Amino acid sequence: MIKNVIFDLGGVLVDLNPEKVIRSLFSEENSDFILRNIFFSEEWREVDRGTLTPDEAFHKYKNDLPNGVYEKVIGIINNWNEYMPPFDDVYEVVKKVKAYGADIYLLSNVPPYIHKMLGTVPALKLFDGYVASCDVKLLKPEKEIYEHLLAKFGLKAEECLFIDDMPENVRGARSAGIKAHHFANHDITALEKALEENGVI
Repeated sequence: MIKNVIFDLGGVLVDLNPEKVIRSLFSEENSDFILRNIFFSEEWREVDRGTLTPDEAFHKYKNDLPNGVYEKVIGIINNWNEYMPPFDDVYEVVKKVKAYGADIYLLSNVPPYIHKMLGTVPALKLFDGYVASCDVKLLKPEKEIYEHLLAKFGLKAEECLFIDDMPENVRGARSAGIKAHHFANHDITALEKALEENGVI
C-alpha cells in the first residue's frame, strides 16, 4: 500500500527551462556559450551536489564573456528560483494527494536556491519534508540519495511512489525499491492515473 508520494521539483512542480530563460535575456552568441558551458555542463552537477558554488564552478569563463555578462549570469543562477514558475495543474494534483491522506515529500537535484522556494511555491507548503541534493552532497539517480530520504523520514520503500520527469531518476528510485512514475511530457492525465492506481487519489 502506498502511503507516501515523493515529488521531484524542476519539471514536475515548477517549470525548469534554462534555454527559454537565457535566450530571453542574452544575445544568441552569449546564450549559446552560457547554455553549453554553464547550464548544461558537468560542473552544474557539482553545484547541484553542493560541492561547488556557482562562482567556483564557472569563474573560469569570466573572461570569455563580454563585460558584466558573467556577473549577471551568476546573479541569475543564485536567484534561479525567480525564473521557475509553479505549475498550477500539478499543484491541484498535490492538493488531491494531500486531501486523500498521503504524506508528501520532495526529492530534488537542486542548488541552495531551493531554500528560497520553500515559502513561495504553493505546493511546497503542503509537503511533509524534503531532501535537497545540495544539502546532502548526493545526486539522483544515485541510490544513496533515495535511501537517505527513506531513512530521514522513517519511510518504507514499498510504501512510497516517486514522481520525476527524468527517466534515469525513475530508474534510480526503483533500484532503491521505490515504485516510480515517469512524468513525461507533462502528462497530467497519466500522472493522475498512476496516483489512482496506487490508491493515493
